[in-house]
Amino acid sequence: MEMIFLFFGAFISGMLAWAINIQKPVMKLILAFSGAFMLGLCFFHVLPESYEAIGHKAGIWVLIGFMIQIVLEVLSKGMEHGHAHALPGNQLPFALLFGLGLHSLLEGLPFGGEHAHEHHSLLAGIIIHNVPVAFILGTVMRGAGYSTLKGAMGMAGFAAMAPLGGVITYFLEDQIVHAVSFQGAIQALIVGIFLHIATTIIFETDKGHAFNLTKFVSILIGFVIAYLAV
Repeated sequence: MEMIFLFFGAFISGMLAWAINIQKPVMKLILAFSGAFMLGLCFFHVLPESYEAIGHKAGIWVLIGFMIQIVLEVLSKGMEHGHAHALPGNQLPFALLFGLGLHSLLEGLPFGGEHAHEHHSLLAGIIIHNVPVAFILGTVMRGAGYSTLKGAMGMAGFAAMAPLGGVITYFLEDQIVHAVSFQGAIQALIVGIFLHIATTIIFETDKGHAFNLTKFVSILIGFVIAYLAV
């Protein structure tokens, strides 16, 4: 069931780019909410569980995830936190697809093992995070001249990456003696990825470093809902 939600959450969000236009200020608020929700989940839920499972080693995996995301953003051009870039011609750069796809695959890793049913709040966080990411990817593809059919094919490939991560975990977990420790490491890895994305979104300032009340409220709502979701 988690795989279905992961796939259709990203696929439907991406295909909406061919049906509606979302103004940049509204998208920034959506991103601010999603970033705060992810950050809240990290501190309220996922990180404590990781430390409970593997102790101080969780910190190592958090930093590994953080560094992995730095490398992935070189490839994806920062699309994970809302940076959209025009594409040259009608071709999607392989590096961009690879970066986004690997990022999505890593996010799907916690949902293939025997403890997948315990991660409902994390599942919600990843889906909420993928809504603006998929929409921005769809917007860039549409702007490059992709038809709805070609867009659907590309979006299906992107949406399938997170479920593929779950499938990989499903088969790997059977080969690992300490499945709980494996899940703890994977969750800590995701925390590192989330920390990089969420802090980038939240700390991106407006022009002139002006205080933005609506963004502040969006972030606060994201934190509150993340706390309630635990």
